[in-house]
Amino acid sequence: MTPFAVSSPDAAWLRMESPTNPMTITGIMGFGSRLEMADLRRFVDERLVRFDRFAMRIDGVGTARPQWVPDERFDLNHHLFEAELPAPGGKAELEELVSELMSRPLSFAHSPWTIHLVHDVDDGHGVMGSALVVRLHHVIGDGLALMHVLINAVDEYFDADAPAGRRRQPKGKLSKRIGKTLKNAGGETADLLTKPAHLGGRLKAAGSGTAALAGLLAMRPDSDTVFKGSTSPVKRAAWTEPFALDAVKAIGDALDAKVNDVLMSAAGGAIRRYFQQTGQPTDAVTIRVAAPFNVRPLDRAHELGNSFALVFVELPVGEPTARGRLHAMKATMDAAKGSAEPAVVFAILQAIGKAPAWAHRMVVKMFSEKASGVMTNVPGPQETLHLMGAPITTLMFWVPQAGDIGLGLSILSLDGAVRVGVATDAAYVGDPGAIARAFETEFAALAAEFGVTTETT
Repeated sequence: MTPFAVSSPDAAWLRMESPTNPMTITGIMGFGSRLEMADLRRFVDERLVRFDRFAMRIDGVGTARPQWVPDERFDLNHHLFEAELPAPGGKAELEELVSELMSRPLSFAHSPWTIHLVHDVDDGHGVMGSALVVRLHHVIGDGLALMHVLINAVDEYFDADAPAGRRRQPKGKLSKRIGKTLKNAGGETADLLTKPAHLGGRLKAAGSGTAALAGLLAMRPDSDTVFKGSTSPVKRAAWTEPFALDAVKAIGDALDAKVNDVLMSAAGGAIRRYFQQTGQPTDAVTIRVAAPFNVRPLDRAHELGNSFALVFVELPVGEPTARGRLHAMKATMDAAKGSAEPAVVFAILQAIGKAPAWAHRMVVKMFSEKASGVMTNVPGPQETLHLMGAPITTLMFWVPQAGDIGLGLSILSLDGAVRVGVATDAAYVGDPGAIARAFETEFAALAAEFGVTTETT
């Protein structure tokens, strides 16, 4: 493995690391059967460290020119651990373990990732299986890149004879599969993914982005709610029961809305319901989320690293009806798709990886003021996948938040089901499960409004 420089966008996420907001992506993978540590070690040895960043460390963290270098002391014992849940070993106990691990920063002494193998997890239907709690620093890659890692690694698509190169994996069928995955799961960024030059076109159309930048700088902070304050080192995690992806699409079809429109509308309704339950105002309340837009072209889907822009989206918390919230969300997202704002933010994220520390802090502070949360949607394969023979029954993740942002909403679809993860800072919200349950209630209300059946198959 040859050393290489940490790219500017990746360095930006490296520099956003803070004691109260580690830049760690946390995920769980649940299985319908038992997975042994020997299976996990073989999986990592054969399928994960083929992606070289998983066997490299970063030299010069905190300097102006960090580099990926081979970890001369690479040892799976630094990365793989076993864990047990207290009885009854169900969803609540797994959420508690995820919360505890999410609160711990990763070490940079080795490649910044860990996997905890959890035994005897009850899936809620009397089936005892295993689960993996996976933690990776954002410097390794973004959602699309990590989904490509997963697709490369599952039994159905792993190719032991495929060559592995620096920061790359084979193209061809797997890149096409990423594109199919995005289309089938209702990905909203195909235009930018397949034609990233459209970013440049948007900048030119907006006078080199000057107008969009001015609008971003002039954007007033969103409302002073429970989601504003100073973050703590303690994070909390929860996730919803699965929704049928077909139901999400059917709701969208009723108003010619996209999957993302429906789910972001439900997020606005969930926050409204949570505010009402906790006695907080909802009228004239502005809640924005920073929503990632993938800008990596499909023929580079095999590359690790970060390649996405952000757009600041207002959730329809003030709208009194579920139908009205979906109407408002669709209009907001339609406007965002034609905006130069994602291109401007993408340029900012590229620049702050090289900028002086004071400029980096200023940008993070500005982003924290504009939004109360981060919300991302990663579409996964719409088929049953297996890892070392074990069927994957659950797949969920939680995004990190920068600065003083303390709310993360993560959407992931797999095999016809959609789950939503909720991550909160304990200083803001001690029980993210309340927001997850409010999301379920809101989605049920949307489905009832349009006569859609919500059961998963």
